[in-house]
Amino acid sequence: MCGWRLEKVGMGAKGMGTADEIKALLGDYDAIHVRRGDKIKNRKDRFGVERSLHPHLDRDTRPEFILRRIKKYKLAYSSNYSRILDPLIENNYQLFIAERLIMMGAKTFIKTFKEDETSLSLTDDPKKNTKSWQIPVYTLDEEFMDLGCDGKVTGL
Repeated sequence: MCGWRLEKVGMGAKGMGTADEIKALLGDYDAIHVRRGDKIKNRKDRFGVERSLHPHLDRDTRPEFILRRIKKYKLAYSSNYSRILDPLIENNYQLFIAERLIMMGAKTFIKTFKEDETSLSLTDDPKKNTKSWQIPVYTLDEEFMDLGCDGKVTGL
């Protein structure tokens, strides 16, 4: 990430140093990006049936489903590093930048949406808006996948 961008949000070298300190504490690590809020949008069709552009997103990004999918991974949370982050972070954008720098250093990066056939993701819903409103899925009736330690996707 460019230094001028970090300077612009008030982080600069201090922010990169903080991210590097956390990455050193983590050692060899994997990262997950979970995006929900702005993507979970439902609407009712003309028959009153709920529809969503990302029908599996709500289910696949709930904590209990994420834990099932990544059960073989060691988890670390930003709250584990609050003594390092608190003096630096003044707003949510700075927290986003610090988290992004940490995620960029991960050995394996699991994204929220499926971007291509080789990407690891929490949901198989495509990132691009297909404009196809579908009925949301909340159960495990469909095949639910588990991300193995080797990064290969295997069925539960």
